[in-house]
Amino acid sequence: MNVEQMMSLYGDNVTVLEEIYSQYKSDPNLVSSDWVLFFQELERSNVGTNGHSNGYNGNGYVNYSSSEHRKDSSLSDFGIINLLNAYRRQGHLAANLDPLGINQPNREFIDLKVKALKSSDLDTEVDSGVANLGKAKLKDVINWFEKTYCGSIGSEHYYLVNDEEREWLQNRMEPLANNEPIAKKTALRLFEKLYQADTFENFLAKKFVGKKRFSLEGGETMIPMLDTLVEEAGMHKMDALVIGMAHRGRLNVLVNIIRKPAGLIFAEFEEKLNPGQLGYADVKYHLGYSNHVMTHSGKEVKLSLAFNPSHLEAVDPVIAGSVRARQEMAKDLDRSKFMPVAIHGDAAFAGQGVVAETLNMMSLDGYAVGGTFHIVINNQIGFTTLPNESRSTLYATDLAKGYQIPIFHVNGDDPEAAYRVTKLALEYRQKFKKDVIIDLICYRRLGHNEMDEPTFTQPQMYDIIKKHPKTISIYENALLNRGDITKEEIEFIKQGINEGLERSFQQAKEKDTRITVDTLGGVWSRYSKEPLDSDVHTELLQQQLGGIVKAITKFPEGFTPNPKHAKVLEDRIKMGNGEMPIDWGFAEALSFGSILENGFPIRLAGQDAQRGTFSHRHATLADIKTGRKVTLLNHISDKQAKIEIVNSSLSEYSCLGFEYGFSLADPNSLVMWEAQFGDFANNAQVIFDQFISSSEIKWQRMSGLVCLLPHGYEGQGPEHSSARLERFLQLCALDNIQVANLTTPAQYFHILRRQILQSFRKPLVIMTPKSLLRLKEAGSTLEEITTGAFKKVLPDPIAKPEKVEQLLFCSGKVYYDLRKAIDAGKIENIAVIRLEQLYPFPDKQLKQLITTYNKTKKFVWVQEEPKNQGAWFFIRDRIEGLIPENKRLHYAGRPEFPSPACGHVVTHLKEQEELVKDALA
Repeated sequence: MNVEQMMSLYGDNVTVLEEIYSQYKSDPNLVSSDWVLFFQELERSNVGTNGHSNGYNGNGYVNYSSSEHRKDSSLSDFGIINLLNAYRRQGHLAANLDPLGINQPNREFIDLKVKALKSSDLDTEVDSGVANLGKAKLKDVINWFEKTYCGSIGSEHYYLVNDEEREWLQNRMEPLANNEPIAKKTALRLFEKLYQADTFENFLAKKFVGKKRFSLEGGETMIPMLDTLVEEAGMHKMDALVIGMAHRGRLNVLVNIIRKPAGLIFAEFEEKLNPGQLGYADVKYHLGYSNHVMTHSGKEVKLSLAFNPSHLEAVDPVIAGSVRARQEMAKDLDRSKFMPVAIHGDAAFAGQGVVAETLNMMSLDGYAVGGTFHIVINNQIGFTTLPNESRSTLYATDLAKGYQIPIFHVNGDDPEAAYRVTKLALEYRQKFKKDVIIDLICYRRLGHNEMDEPTFTQPQMYDIIKKHPKTISIYENALLNRGDITKEEIEFIKQGINEGLERSFQQAKEKDTRITVDTLGGVWSRYSKEPLDSDVHTELLQQQLGGIVKAITKFPEGFTPNPKHAKVLEDRIKMGNGEMPIDWGFAEALSFGSILENGFPIRLAGQDAQRGTFSHRHATLADIKTGRKVTLLNHISDKQAKIEIVNSSLSEYSCLGFEYGFSLADPNSLVMWEAQFGDFANNAQVIFDQFISSSEIKWQRMSGLVCLLPHGYEGQGPEHSSARLERFLQLCALDNIQVANLTTPAQYFHILRRQILQSFRKPLVIMTPKSLLRLKEAGSTLEEITTGAFKKVLPDPIAKPEKVEQLLFCSGKVYYDLRKAIDAGKIENIAVIRLEQLYPFPDKQLKQLITTYNKTKKFVWVQEEPKNQGAWFFIRDRIEGLIPENKRLHYAGRPEFPSPACGHVVTHLKEQEELVKDALA
């Protein structure tokens, strides 16, 4: 509202307001856009739950039910609708949200509105428009809205653009003033879960003195909140919740929500490993667990707490991807049966960029999960950093407003308010299929961990905390003051919980309970933990070939293709007939088609995945007249599985995390993530380091995710050359991942089929080509597709072993530079061996090949990357262990350099020429 509009609301300007409103009603085009928006908002807001106007009626007055209005009435000048909307818009500022009282409610805005009223106005009867309140004195309406918006719940929903969402929330909150009565049974349940949370922390503190546990103390209300969420999920007939959270409170959640046996937690504190249990390699507060919990509604809900590293918020996209996979497998088309639950810290929510990246996925077709349920455990401190030092916003959750997500702040010392808002938030999520956030404002009773001294940095805050009563004590007193709950009922709950914990502790000692981490159940039960020695058959059967080629080279009836697409498909028909060499795009399409025909779904995501960054894939085509998209791979046969190709948001971190999560939940699908350029994959380094490369050894969680990282030196500069092969090779150990750098389309065809047909699942990182995509010399024959299998090492196709005196080893694109120079110089005494798979390192195959060149005098590793990068440091010792003992491996390539590549084509070409010359010297 501008100044002119605000002034017109006061007495002397009512006549002007009437005239403008009359013009608006006759024709909105007669007034300015500001006035149109003003009257639209006013009319929209004036419609109450009964559908009748409650406020401005076109004559400058508020609709009252009991009396005519005086022109000098401050009430009529002010307008009741503006008063009520003030509560809806900014009542949260006046709410009692901070248990410690450090941040006092800001009533300035609300009081400004209320104090403008006269005492006579307060006794005026008005139509509130609120169910269960109806006509009431204005002072009673104000009290009602005070309870609704300024109590223990602060609602931020008024900025929602969607009228239906905003009014739906108001119609849920206002009729009961956000104070739905709590039945005795429910109150006792809340007390029980709150006492479980408090007692568990006390028990661990006494039994395992000085051990880190990242206590939940101060935020115990999270446990009855999550219990409520699980019970409500049962009421909504949901099948599963996938929970992601950092370390604080995780042990409490595992025992009191997921119902992991407490004895297993005790074994983890005492580090009691099972004999030969190499797989347990992470701290106890990073571990996950899954269980089926029967709710009081009779609906069983599966709860899965995802394994998570200390990298706060990294798990957010992972649980979203896991839920998306479960929804796809269960054909949960409206995405109402499975839900991600993300539990954040306040400092992390505001500070970690992956939060925004993941929120942005909410409404994207390829990533939508029907809404994530967010809970922010707001300790009002991050490690030792206070909110004013760690964020530039009033609330930790303000970031989410831009995504049109409603946010509910709730006082952590009021478990009943948390119960009410949890029910409301889940109902909203189920109805509108959007994210929703609850900001549980609490505190951290201890330091960052149990050995930390918080008074070093926050002496005043912790003086207040020291004197502040525990939430369980506050709630116990509240229950005893209800009148229908006795001390004996409270003590009965306490006794049962205390005895249960002690019994679990003693049983764990008597049975010598050992740490157990078992993640190969359910859909994973058919997969092996150990790779098999023999390679699977990956050739394309001749009877499959014709049907696949026909399907992926034929436009649907009535489809108007881009002329360039028509040419691509014409060439692919020739490739399918053996008339042209097969390129990478067609080899991939054939591999995909055969995998789909074998019954395995495929999901491929990336920033330009449908077309391919280098316009080589063209898997999804657009009609140039209608824009209608079609993916020909989904039209091979009636029995085939389906492929989903997703053009992702401009993110690596969250998008890779999403695909990793998807691969965890569905090992029967080929899940692939493609970087726009391999260089950009370092934006997702946390996912590579903390999840993809180490999840099996840390958590026994396997993944078959394929990462396609375009890599190769073509003079495009430092950000368009290197996928940082050296970083992936440095991560390799104990057969944890597979790393390949391929040189032919046929090899690409076979490695993709091998990935899905293997009886185990390991992540696969492929350095994919750029210039080779169209290089004729890099083409493959149809026979190479229909026979053979993936070859970890490729021999020189021309050189005769008995003439070879110098043996070159390389990987990837540089092979063609070497081949061109050798052929041009008609050199017969040099052979080139290609390492197509760098890890697991093909010792056996490489040694056999080296022995065939028994006259070799010099061995050289050749790479495009600088010496301090690429594969050199990884392969040097390995190859030297295979060549004759009196020989050493020489290096040919770019010298050490801080950047991956130079930025000038002329310099690049000179460097490339020099390294090839050096290799052949």
